[in-house]
Amino acid sequence: MYGRFVTALWVLTGLSAVFSLLAWRKREDPGGTPMVVFHLALSVGAASYAVDITATTLSTQLLARQVATIAQGAVAISWLHAALQYADFDRAVTRRAVGLLSLDLLMLMAVFVFPGVSLFDLPPSGSVGSLVVTPGTGLTAVFVAHMATILIAALAGTIVLVQLFVRSRHLYRTQAAAVLVAALAPWTIALTQQYFLQIPEDATIFAWGVSGIAMTTGLYTFKTLDPVPAAQETIVEQMGDGTLVLDVDGCISHANPAAETLLAGPEETLVGQQVDAVIPTWDKVTVDDDGQSDWSELALSVDGQQRFVELEVSPFTDRFDGLVGRLVVLRDVTERKQREQRLAQYKTIFEGVSEPVYVLDEHDRFVTYNDPFAELVGTVGDSLVGERFETVLGQMETEPMDDEPGEFLIRTASGEQVPCEVDAADIELASGESGRVGIVRDISQRKEIESELAVTTERLETLVEAAPLAIVAMDTDGVVEVWNPAATELFGWSADEVLGETVPVIPAENRRQTIELHAQVLEGERLAGHETELQRKDGSHVDVSLAAAPIRGLSGSVVGSVSVITDITDQKRRERQLQLQNERLDEFASLVSHDLRNPLQVASGHLELASQDASADVRESITAATDALNRMETLIDHTLTLAREGRDIGDPEPVSLRDTFARAWDAAPTSAAERRIRDPPERVLADPDRLVELFQNLVRNAVEHGRDGATPESGPAVDGAGAVTITLGATPDGFYVADDGPGIPPDQRDAVLESGYSTSDDGTGFGLSIVETIAEAHGWELKITDSEDGGAQFEFSGVEIETQGEEPTAESS
Repeated sequence: MYGRFVTALWVLTGLSAVFSLLAWRKREDPGGTPMVVFHLALSVGAASYAVDITATTLSTQLLARQVATIAQGAVAISWLHAALQYADFDRAVTRRAVGLLSLDLLMLMAVFVFPGVSLFDLPPSGSVGSLVVTPGTGLTAVFVAHMATILIAALAGTIVLVQLFVRSRHLYRTQAAAVLVAALAPWTIALTQQYFLQIPEDATIFAWGVSGIAMTTGLYTFKTLDPVPAAQETIVEQMGDGTLVLDVDGCISHANPAAETLLAGPEETLVGQQVDAVIPTWDKVTVDDDGQSDWSELALSVDGQQRFVELEVSPFTDRFDGLVGRLVVLRDVTERKQREQRLAQYKTIFEGVSEPVYVLDEHDRFVTYNDPFAELVGTVGDSLVGERFETVLGQMETEPMDDEPGEFLIRTASGEQVPCEVDAADIELASGESGRVGIVRDISQRKEIESELAVTTERLETLVEAAPLAIVAMDTDGVVEVWNPAATELFGWSADEVLGETVPVIPAENRRQTIELHAQVLEGERLAGHETELQRKDGSHVDVSLAAAPIRGLSGSVVGSVSVITDITDQKRRERQLQLQNERLDEFASLVSHDLRNPLQVASGHLELASQDASADVRESITAATDALNRMETLIDHTLTLAREGRDIGDPEPVSLRDTFARAWDAAPTSAAERRIRDPPERVLADPDRLVELFQNLVRNAVEHGRDGATPESGPAVDGAGAVTITLGATPDGFYVADDGPGIPPDQRDAVLESGYSTSDDGTGFGLSIVETIAEAHGWELKITDSEDGGAQFEFSGVEIETQGEEPTAESS
């Protein structure tokens, strides 16, 4: 008999341990934590009871019995604690009841501390069977008080559970059955043992086990069991939706905090008010005969602000199914209504925007898109809805950054890939799910421009790098941004040394002037041909010609300057040498003019005196000598002209070709010539005096080599039948002077321009050389050809012509 009883105790020990783990998983629910303590205490009590029965030594039995007794008290108290929490008793009542009964446990623990306190009057020795039923064992007052405590806890718990069963069975019948089993099991087994089972040991421990298993099963399987649940404070008081409890007259008898916040002012309360006073639109709620209504949407005004709520009305009854009130659940949907209004606005914008727009869900599937997007990708209707965005996505141009547009290739139905910029943002869809809206911009034209700009930029960079001239670009503060290889070759600094630094080539003595010039460029001016000295890396100076221009940004404002620098060191050296040569040539010309003219004048004077008394033969010789002296003076004049004036001219100015030609005609020996003008340019840029000299030499050359060989005489022109006709006319880029004389053979046209070349015995050979020199000084090119009349034609090209408002007309005289 003892063997099977002890085996049952050990089974109860393990089973209680398992159920303690199940209860631990529900420790946050009402009754969960007390049930953990209950099962642990029951497991310890069953194990101690088994040891008490099987032990034969008195000391072991006593220790096991004392532990079992304490565990028995913990079982009863935790069972009552669980029942009170399960039935949603007030926390204060629960704490007081459990605290009072827990004094029994303190009293039982005193037997381990105070030797004078005991539970039993012990027999002489131990024996098989529990110490409590061993012959010779007496029960002390402490043990009797303990048994009374257990009886009180069991009776109170039973009453609580039976009441819970009565009020809950019509809602949760299965769980109510578990509650009834938990309440009646201890008493049923105790009475069964007393009247029907004749066993020597106490079987009520198994009754506690059955009750605990029933309560734990109800707790774990069915959660809550009462219309006023055990977790009311957590579920109702802290729920997000508002709840109102109305009596049969429509008066609010309870309102949770969410309802108070939603409907009442900061210092008002809803309890005691009529529901139609709190909700003015209450009459719009449709309630059926059973007092039930579906969800209705109402607009409210709370503290001057419009809010929207959804509400549902449900009746609740007593245990006899009589209507005792109604439960109103309120849900604030203001944000949803506002979101719906925004969505309606967005839909209007979405449908009216001209740029392609699409909407994706959280899985990148199309939710909707507008007509421009459909036109872009070449789709019809809603065929893309539900498809992934990748179906229209080509190769990605750039990786999108957070909050930054990304560049994509959008693939059309025809297979074409259109470069687009996509600006996407997170949105909340009408369903409450997250999504993304994207705006697409066709950037095909921009890409073409960028490609062209890239090619142009590459070409410019190549030109800058390959340019033989130094190119330096700076920002407004003079910090170097571009430094090409030619600049490195000219100044000695590498690009790595100067990029990002202040330009280092300005010598201290030129710094102020250079800063002023840079300021002028930054104001929009351009510099060309400015000569200055700059500094090399080794400290030496270099003569340069500087051209500078401003650099403008996209807005048109000046953001820096660029300079092209030419090394003119050799040019400057040649200029200095030329200046020295010119000075020496001037000295030589002065010497020739002074030392040759005086003897010639003396000789001319003596010949003139000698001719007065000379015979005819002698006069003829004197005349020949005088002509020779005159020719020598002419040679000296031409030599001085070439020596002193050379290729230098004064500042060019607009000059009338007609007037200048007339001046030259009047000063030249033209009595045997005829002048003709054929639409020459009205005005050209030239040195007036040098241009007169050019015309004089050409006219003199034409007269001297005229077709009839007449000897010219000085004096103004005589209109009429001259020996030669001289014409002034126009060429596409200049003018010409032509005659109708014998002309110049092609093989002699280069030779006639050389100094000293003449086909006449009395010619100097300097006239046409002077013409070429004056033309070169102006930057003109001289070419000798045949004229229309078969004579010589001197063409001058590269002439700067000033355009006049009137068309020139042909003139001859």
